[in-house]
Amino acid sequence: MKILLAHNRYQERGGEDRVVEEEGAMLSRHGHQVEFFLQDNDNIQSPVDQLFAGLRSFYSSRSARQLDKIVRSFRPDVLHVHNFMPNLSPSVFFLAERRQLPVVQTLHNYRMICANALLFRDGKLCEECSETGSFLPAVQHACYRDSHLGSAVIGGNVALHRFLGTWDSRVDRYIALTRFTADKMASSCIPKDRIRIKPNFVADTPIGDGRGDFALFAGRLSPEKGIATLLEADNAGLLPLTVKVAGDGPLLSDMRQASARPGSRLQVLGPVQREALQQLMRDARVLIVPSLWYEPCPMVIIEALASGLPVICSRLGGLPELVGEEHGELFFTPGDPSALAIALHRFTAADTELAPLRRAARQRFETHFSEAENYTQLLGVYSELLPRNNTSLNSFPQQQTSDRIV
Repeated sequence: MKILLAHNRYQERGGEDRVVEEEGAMLSRHGHQVEFFLQDNDNIQSPVDQLFAGLRSFYSSRSARQLDKIVRSFRPDVLHVHNFMPNLSPSVFFLAERRQLPVVQTLHNYRMICANALLFRDGKLCEECSETGSFLPAVQHACYRDSHLGSAVIGGNVALHRFLGTWDSRVDRYIALTRFTADKMASSCIPKDRIRIKPNFVADTPIGDGRGDFALFAGRLSPEKGIATLLEADNAGLLPLTVKVAGDGPLLSDMRQASARPGSRLQVLGPVQREALQQLMRDARVLIVPSLWYEPCPMVIIEALASGLPVICSRLGGLPELVGEEHGELFFTPGDPSALAIALHRFTAADTELAPLRRAARQRFETHFSEAENYTQLLGVYSELLPRNNTSLNSFPQQQTSDRIV
């Protein structure tokens, strides 16, 4: 196959950028021809830059021309879009329609129903715009980068393309990373019969033994990640063991200040390289994911499972799907430091159960999040959009409904 991957990279490299690179590399390893159409936001600095970027986000003729040039020379079988805001814009879907090129869109966030893409505002979940069918609440609350104008641009963009039928008729398949995300998006703006469920994946990694006497938090240090829950549990003296905190973000200084308090069980490492993080996962006893928002598919959870690292997480959104509903004792009420502490105490008190939990974590990775499984699922999505006489895909089963379980 010839697969064209389109993505607007973020100014701060994140999980989506990594997923695009690794999916492309996976497809190449399996013999497919892969081309990238990439844009970035590095030139968006001043207010004037932001204004013009906002205007281009409705429909970028430049991106459409650039994409058309690649399509005519590369002649792909399918266009797979990841992030299209702001520089690519929905123009890529119109161009693909004109060229009769099948389109797959991965739903990495909630941009099509939320101005800030998180369904999260002022420290709590917020679904005003999706529930009312209007983007005016986003403008009122300045949800996009604390800007009323920016929120109006993003909200107007989504509303316009919803009116034009872009999401209904110009995207052939959507990939949701969990069933929860699929249901959430289908209830708002996307035809359910076009959604397929395929989580992210990570490359195989050595399994750890969990001999380090610590729990691990790894991720962006920002409010939606539930940092306050971890801080409150520590301030109240509720943590039964040391928690190493790996990551960067706006709350890094707060975390370091809190860890300096006498009696704190927080050990703030700051940003760590990927290899160092993998070693931390092999040594840690458990990963803590206290998120307050509907995270679609945190890569840190999949990496933990690959290392045989059990996960304690918020009972929220698609997180229990990823960890496995059978591990209910490892879930806690989001935002509740006492519930987090109880889950940790329950885990640390069950030393004899650690080995089975680590084996179960690794088995879950192998069954649901390995490269081999992900490749089969992704090719299953692509195969639905190609002519049936394309014999290169005959061995891959089609995903008939949006109920494929993670």
